[in-house]
Amino acid sequence: MRSITGYHFWIFEARAAILKLLDQAVNDTNAQVRVTVYDLNEPEIVKRLVKLKTWLKIIIDDSGSHGDPDYASGFAATGSAHWNDLHLPNVKAKIGFSPHNADNALLQDIAKDIAQTTSTLLYSLAFLYQTPGVIINSIKKETEDHNIFVYGISDKSVGGLDLQKPDGDPPVVFPARLLTNLPEPFKTEASDGGGIRMHHKFVVIDFDKPTARVYMGSYNFSSAADLHNGENLLLIQDRRVAVSYMIEALAMFDHYEFRDVQQKSAAADHKLYLQLPPAKPGELPWWSGSYTNPQKIRDRELFSKK
Repeated sequence: MRSITGYHFWIFEARAAILKLLDQAVNDTNAQVRVTVYDLNEPEIVKRLVKLKTWLKIIIDDSGSHGDPDYASGFAATGSAHWNDLHLPNVKAKIGFSPHNADNALLQDIAKDIAQTTSTLLYSLAFLYQTPGVIINSIKKETEDHNIFVYGISDKSVGGLDLQKPDGDPPVVFPARLLTNLPEPFKTEASDGGGIRMHHKFVVIDFDKPTARVYMGSYNFSSAADLHNGENLLLIQDRRVAVSYMIEALAMFDHYEFRDVQQKSAAADHKLYLQLPPAKPGELPWWSGSYTNPQKIRDRELFSKK
């Protein structure tokens, strides 16, 4: 919730929607507002939260000078720290809030669920490169299974998930920029220093099955997120929602995969060009690998199913 003076374009309509929602709550004497925030220093947000008085229950991060490290220590014993059904019409969904304790921690259960993947696993996990433990172990296990389709993206290269076998899944990708050798009319992409360029956290399991499900939220899929931080985590068991997140995962992966290859390749010192169709008899089209390469055959058949 960093101050965004002069940077309204960063979150588009989200800021206006949040302010409108808080204004409605301020004017509703029956409102009960629950908030989890980090870096709460945006004046317009704070002003409205103060007006809510006793209608508000809030978890504020205790990072650095932000607060008392023991401020949220009792939260794990509340009902909000357990899974709670959202009672959405026609969608099976539930939510849980951190921090948890050893009795209601969720991380191990999520890892076990990932390990039960039967068809597809797609994920976008910020900080995966620095998050050892049960989640990355389960992802590695599924990545090594040639019967499971796995696509993943993190904000940096992830050790142990950066090797591609000839007939296996591609390595996890991370946000990279195209800085050189661009064909016209494309231009060099903007460089914004060392900031984080990808902050998504979601896992899509078996999107093509009736058991399709998605984990998502602010939850970082780490021990810290599970036991110490104020986080939210949703589990939605709905194939339509899972397919929507699958599309987002594929779009992100495809957007960055060739950038990663270009950045990592020692031979990537030539301009990029779109491949032309065959000009002579016997020349193969660019899509021929989709019918000869085992991995691409699997991908084509998976995503062409009705």
